Amino acid sequence: MVPLMIGIVLAAHGPLADAFLESTRMILGEQPQVASIALMPGDSLEGLVERLHSAVNEVNTGDGALILLDMFGGTPANAAALLTRQMNDLYAISGINLPMLLETFLARMGEDQLASLAETAFLAGRTGMVDIVEAFKQFREVQEGGSSQGSNMSS
Repeated sequence: MVPLMIGIVLAAHGPLADAFLESTRMILGEQPQVASIALMPGDSLEGLVERLHSAVNEVNTGDGALILLDMFGGTPANAAALLTRQMNDLYAISGINLPMLLETFLARMGEDQLASLAETAFLAGRTGMVDIVEAFKQFREVQEGGSSQGSNMSS
């Protein structure tokens, strides 16, 4: 018997959701209870809502589903917003990035609370964004013993 886990649906403009899923599989291996939905030119909001609804039903085996979206305000996010009003046990978070996906897929192995997994996705997405120039500047300062001079990054 396959253990229940929270289902995940990636939804984005064009082939982005599939690309994110492919990258996730490259790092973590094959993932169960996951689907991706692409909004393509000419697709309607109504058609996307139907496809998203089907994908959620496909991945939700009883612990709920989390929709991860490319951007707030886009058609995939609007479709997800409509579904969250129609369905129980469904959360949606926008702003997909790879750190968000990796952390969320790893966390769902031991998490059966949908709200908690949605919070993990949200926080991982935020902390996954790093100003590389500033991060390396701070690293060099620490390596050179200049960490006592202060930092330009605020907490």
